[in-house]
Amino acid sequence: MSDEKDPRKIRFATQKKVMDLLARRDHSEKELRKKLRERFPDDEETLSAIENAIQFAKDNNWLGDPQDLAQRMADMLHRKNKGIQYINNYLRDKGLPQVAPDREAELKKALEIVKGKYDLEEKLTREDKAKVGRFLMSRGFDSETVRKVIYEKL
Repeated sequence: MSDEKDPRKIRFATQKKVMDLLARRDHSEKELRKKLRERFPDDEETLSAIENAIQFAKDNNWLGDPQDLAQRMADMLHRKNKGIQYINNYLRDKGLPQVAPDREAELKKALEIVKGKYDLEEKLTREDKAKVGRFLMSRGFDSETVRKVIYEKL
């Protein structure tokens, strides 16, 4: 049996990689599985070692509650002025539960972004409003928020 295929070494290497990843930042289970599968060869022994490493992290309480992790990531993305659709897509990609939208906060955030990017002293033309709409949609704001910003607040 070669050293590379030694099950104990594979198990130890996957556990070490999980610890390294979690020491840098919080990861969801889905993220850990993806990163470990990219790092280690795809065979039955390795997949078993990956699952054992994730269970090892759970047993040591290194993996946080998915709801808490989702909320922390959502807060980080809110600070970056991302819209709720962007945030929920990001969380879904990470294998985390979605967060509920706060309509007032979304509207306030969208208005701040628009005020920072466009000169609102003069009346916006139809083309300008279309630009604003596309811009907000690209930032992940939902159509209701975009409509409110363009037609009610500007």
